[in-house]
Amino acid sequence: MALVPIANDAKEKGYYKYYEQGISGVSKEDLAMISASKGKVEDCLEIEDRNKLLDAGILPEKLGYYPTKDGGLLVAGNIPMPDVTADMLYWWFAWHGLDPLRYAIWDPEDHYGLELNEEGKRRALDQSIPIPERNWGATHTVQESIGGPPDEIVIMFKNPKEMGYDMTKVGTKDCEFMVSANALLGSMKVPVVMTEIAKKVDGVMTFSARFWVGYHIIDGKPQCLVPITKVLPPEEVDKVAQGLLAHNIKEFSNLNKILPSVYAENKDLW
Repeated sequence: MALVPIANDAKEKGYYKYYEQGISGVSKEDLAMISASKGKVEDCLEIEDRNKLLDAGILPEKLGYYPTKDGGLLVAGNIPMPDVTADMLYWWFAWHGLDPLRYAIWDPEDHYGLELNEEGKRRALDQSIPIPERNWGATHTVQESIGGPPDEIVIMFKNPKEMGYDMTKVGTKDCEFMVSANALLGSMKVPVVMTEIAKKVDGVMTFSARFWVGYHIIDGKPQCLVPITKVLPPEEVDKVAQGLLAHNIKEFSNLNKILPSVYAENKDLW
């Protein structure tokens, strides 16, 4: 695939080389299984039970997508990331929003652009704030492809406590890393709750992304605002789910390959 367009001065930046090398580390086997990864509602992690993501050593469901009991959709990605650490991931989520090229190197085929709100910039650059907390309050307005032409996604990162998570487990072996956000997907601004964690499963650092499509968490409580599986035909639901899942596999498989060296070279360069 072609690489996304970037700014004229991008070649002057030290991390341009990661854009130039394109995507790496993506498993063809994982991508091939996406079309057969549709699950059943009885196997879905309902959003009310989202703290089960933090249970010791396990993940509630397999990679795939699932209808929820009230008409929403759960897209669940479990991607091995054996080469990264929680410190690297927290740094990445604070650092990459400050420059669209940093977003592009994450997935040079699909990440077209990123704008960061002023509060997000302020917190990212505030050395007095612990790095795991620096993306709280950040809004990333991104242009990316999830299987078709680039579309806008607005990602509003929150303190996970505001999203109803048990913070006593965050920062432990059961949840070494966590970010969470309400998001708006595409021109229809479909609500999505995004939660991403990392922990070791069977001794391997595993990145687990959960997208509850049709939902937002408001005042700490989940609400199904758009019962997407009831208002869209099944083929459209499958297209959205498969696109999100394929994109998630691509971007985090590539991040696993580049992040150790990106971090080593840039961790003190904001």
